[in-house]
Amino acid sequence: MKKLLKPFLLLSFLLLSYGCGANQPGEEEIDAVKNKLIDMLPEEVEIISLRETDIQGFFEVNFKDVEPLYVTSDGNYLISGDIYSITKDGLVNKSEARRDFQRKTIVNQLNLDELITFEPTDLIYNIFVFTDVDCGYCRQFHDQIDAYLDLGIRVNYLAYPRAGIGSESYKKITSAWCDTDPNNALTILKQGQAIETKLCLENPVEKHFKIGNAMGVQGTPSIITSEGKMIPGYLPPQDLLNILEG
Repeated sequence: MKKLLKPFLLLSFLLLSYGCGANQPGEEEIDAVKNKLIDMLPEEVEIISLRETDIQGFFEVNFKDVEPLYVTSDGNYLISGDIYSITKDGLVNKSEARRDFQRKTIVNQLNLDELITFEPTDLIYNIFVFTDVDCGYCRQFHDQIDAYLDLGIRVNYLAYPRAGIGSESYKKITSAWCDTDPNNALTILKQGQAIETKLCLENPVEKHFKIGNAMGVQGTPSIITSEGKMIPGYLPPQDLLNILEG
């Protein structure tokens, strides 16, 4: 993700030399801006969609494995950040509401067979947790896994080795996903113990890592609710339940 920041900064500068000159954006303007971005973006960045926003003059650009950005309808500026609506009741984060929708869409499309899931006896809430076996707070979260389950919270783990693909953390967490008993293997790793290294070819770790980046995960644990809301960081079982009930 960090490697892509420089190309994006360069892109925002280069786009200054181009312009569409549209006052009221339509399909032609959207296509023109999209084509301009395709011409200027590094090859590894793929545009999934470009859509109008509630704000005149701004489009939302959705990229594969990268958080969305905004682009002006004349194609001159890329903008990273949140957009707030000013209402009589205060500021409303329109960007976060959009991200909630996108995250909900993504979790609904996950292959559940590729997750390591801890199942409660009585299911009430469903959460998706990006985890790293070498993260202290991830270990603290997992130490209390039974308490989360007792509250009716199903915990679906996705792999997010913070040190990156190919790192030692990557090899450890991949070995858990490749183990014949992944739940037990993950638990052993979370206890600071070693397991046999198993790097099976068809593991979902890199896929999970990219999904996390696309969702805006910046640390672990990162909890995504079934409604797409992100809860960054560790929360004790009861505190998490209070948020899920809220």
